[in-house]
Amino acid sequence: MTARVAFRQWFAPVPMLAGVAMIVLTCVLGRWQLSRAQERIERQARIEAMAHAPALRVSAQPVAADAVMYRPVLLRGTFDVAHTVLLENRPRVTNGVSRSGFEVLIPLVLEGAGGRAVLVNRGWLPRDPVERTRIAPYTTPTGEVQVEGIAVPHASRVYSFGRKDGADEAGQRLRQNIDLDAFAREIGVPLQPFVVEQQSDAQDGLQRDWPRADSGADRNYGYAFQWFSMATAVLALMIVYGVRRYRRLIEASSVD
Repeated sequence: MTARVAFRQWFAPVPMLAGVAMIVLTCVLGRWQLSRAQERIERQARIEAMAHAPALRVSAQPVAADAVMYRPVLLRGTFDVAHTVLLENRPRVTNGVSRSGFEVLIPLVLEGAGGRAVLVNRGWLPRDPVERTRIAPYTTPTGEVQVEGIAVPHASRVYSFGRKDGADEAGQRLRQNIDLDAFAREIGVPLQPFVVEQQSDAQDGLQRDWPRADSGADRNYGYAFQWFSMATAVLALMIVYGVRRYRRLIEASSVD
């Protein structure tokens, strides 16, 4: 005669309900990560579309960052060479080889009343492999120039043990990072609330193959995979636990 086990005997409320709650929670978190990935992809598509919009002329009058962000801009003014900043530890891959180098940032004092400037990332230069502070030669035009570029929120950033606003590097030509507000106070010139990555070719020895911004969606997909994997693992454990519990109860019933 085959032994039978009643459902109320087999069902263990605490572990089973805890397992169901864990599955629901991890699935919700996985779906949230998928939605975040989609948001990032859509945002990246909007940024790429704005990069092909007509160029906006930026003068010395204050400009809201949102009005020009990720759009082509046209600048006219004079480079303030005395306040040139070189951001170090900026590697680039050239012909399959990674090389360390610098990004050259120079304020451009804009034409018109107001005395406002915009920080221009003019391009990248390789670093000398022997002497850290030696860089390849480049030229900066004098007098009034016209610069075309893309407005971005800030210059590229790297991890640094120093202060976030870069105040501990004030006055130095070589820096790890640069903060617009702190730099404006340092040089005594108001800056537009964005950085312009120069696109126009000035034949000045600088490289301007700006890396494409990463949407970050891959990270969200990775997190989603982890959450769904956890949900699958919990489900598998619940099945194993249920089967083993059922067998133990059957064996106990047979003995009785």
